[in-house]
Amino acid sequence: MRYLLLADIHSNLDALAACLEDAKDKGFSRILCLGDIVGYGAEPNECIKLLRKNDAICLLGNHDAACIGELSLEWFNPLARACIEWTRKEITASNKKFLAELPVFFSCRWVFAVHGTPADPIREYMDEAKAKLALQKVAEDLVLCGHNHVPFKVEENATLEPIEGNAIIKLNKRMVVCLPAVGQPRDLNPKAGYAILDWEEKTLEIVRISYDVESAIRKIKQAGLPEFIAERLRYGR
Repeated sequence: MRYLLLADIHSNLDALAACLEDAKDKGFSRILCLGDIVGYGAEPNECIKLLRKNDAICLLGNHDAACIGELSLEWFNPLARACIEWTRKEITASNKKFLAELPVFFSCRWVFAVHGTPADPIREYMDEAKAKLALQKVAEDLVLCGHNHVPFKVEENATLEPIEGNAIIKLNKRMVVCLPAVGQPRDLNPKAGYAILDWEEKTLEIVRISYDVESAIRKIKQAGLPEFIAERLRYGR
């Protein structure tokens, strides 16, 4: 069985659609999204619709929670807050209900997935120290997370290693892997990112692909969202 892994889509339909199309050639049987479907971008309803159409397993992220009133806006910087306020007005009742019913973690066999960390699934950012603590606290051998928008891995008893570009990780050790962002990368690489988890081969393939960044930027500006949120997509920051 192969899972397509997504994280931090942030209402960027151009990036999401490109990842889904690219992943078709690699083959996958299910989709697992690690949260932050909405926020920042201009097409929250369209992104949710596409995930629901593909019967994706989705987890709750901090932006998702804020957009349905389950996380205070005081937790966010002014630009993120402005995007959340806009999304709250745009999102449909059906999609609000969808977000409100999302779980905060996924556990199956030897995999534990969460948006932030096992200790604080929605808000806390994973780092080296928290990764080692996570491996002490959970029984599963692989912990997957998003939220950082910067991909890295932390093996048990090892230091944090950034993941640059495409990579195939052999899952022969206990480790934490932070996935690249689909819709808003911040590792100075503007390419959208996703991963393919092969349960039988025990591999995790990290994939970065080009997409129509200019289309996503144009939509954000046309929606009246902060210009910086749009321009940062061009530079992956």
